[in-house]
Amino acid sequence: MDTATECSLIASAFVLCFLRLMVYTYHQKDMRYVVETMRSDWADASYEEKQVLKEKCDFAFRLAKYFIATVAITIAFFMTVPMLETYILHSEEKILPFRGYFFLNHTLSPNYEMIYIFEIIAGSFGGSMIAGVTSFNLVVIMHGAARFSLLQKKLESLNRNDPDVNKLMVKCIKLHQDAIKFADALEDIINVVALGQFVTSTGLVCFAGFQLTSMLEDRGRLMKYSTFLNSAILELFIFSFSGNELIVESEAVGDAAYRSDWASSSFTQSLRILMMRATLPSRITAAKFYSMSLESFSAVLSTSFSYFTVLKAVSEE
Repeated sequence: MDTATECSLIASAFVLCFLRLMVYTYHQKDMRYVVETMRSDWADASYEEKQVLKEKCDFAFRLAKYFIATVAITIAFFMTVPMLETYILHSEEKILPFRGYFFLNHTLSPNYEMIYIFEIIAGSFGGSMIAGVTSFNLVVIMHGAARFSLLQKKLESLNRNDPDVNKLMVKCIKLHQDAIKFADALEDIINVVALGQFVTSTGLVCFAGFQLTSMLEDRGRLMKYSTFLNSAILELFIFSFSGNELIVESEAVGDAAYRSDWASSSFTQSLRILMMRATLPSRITAAKFYSMSLESFSAVLSTSFSYFTVLKAVSEE
């Protein structure tokens, strides 16, 4: 049972890596649009606008750095613990970083060393893919949320006595359309990845938790899977938190419009249309099945721990 769950755990992570690679390769054009839009937003922003962008994105940058560090620590444990057990503690069993079936006797030299090196390379590639893609998703989605936050500031500053108020209102509508277009591009890129993430996260958290409880006396593997579980839950939180922020900020556009100085103004019709559109918030979905939000995060965790209790009960029998 332990071997089967460990193999399933690692296989799920690598399948998700290849899914991300294929999706992002297919959506290169959309990704270039997203990156260029972010670059122009920062380059053309005024000081006040940069402060809003910085306020929304600083936490995303810090969270991305922390996640990259947790993935690096997890990969380091997976790579070094088997080596320490084999060469320092002189374990009778030659353990590889990742369990699997090999078409040769991997316990003999030089087969063991060659497969070990291959798994180090594969693990480094997989870890880099996970850290890079998840951090990219976090930053671009939070930037999308920041664009709606900028729009809110501009709407709240509208003054009916301003002679250029109608031009400013037109500019706000265009900014709203651009923010929606940017969010739709993110949805096109990320929705399949999000589906894979939410589906596999259920198994990853379940299997990692099972490995932890079945290896409480094996400190080496305990460290490996405790860091793995931490990274898996944090990755799921990053997807859910960023998606939730996009929903909240895009919904808040309507409230910001209402807070503007609109009474007896000449732009009420345009403002009404903008508020109607804001009732349909932008969101990142898991292949259109459900939205990435903190609610979905709690639902996935609840499902994972339900499966974990079933798996634990079966193993004890």
